[in-house]
Amino acid sequence: PTLLLYGADSWASNPEGDGRLDHFANAEVIEFENAGHWLHHDQFDRFMTTIRDFL
Repeated sequence: PTLLLYGADSWASNPEGDGRLDHFANAEVIEFENAGHWLHHDQFDRFMTTIRDFL
């Protein structure tokens, strides 16, 4: 399984919308609203909870 995290305010595109998700057999994209490219900085608690739940 692969977890792709994406900040809605990031300069990078959404992996689900730009086709990157298609390259994974078992992947999930989670978008973080009110976060930029550095999710761990913008929303540390939610980031850590999301990673822990995935692992």
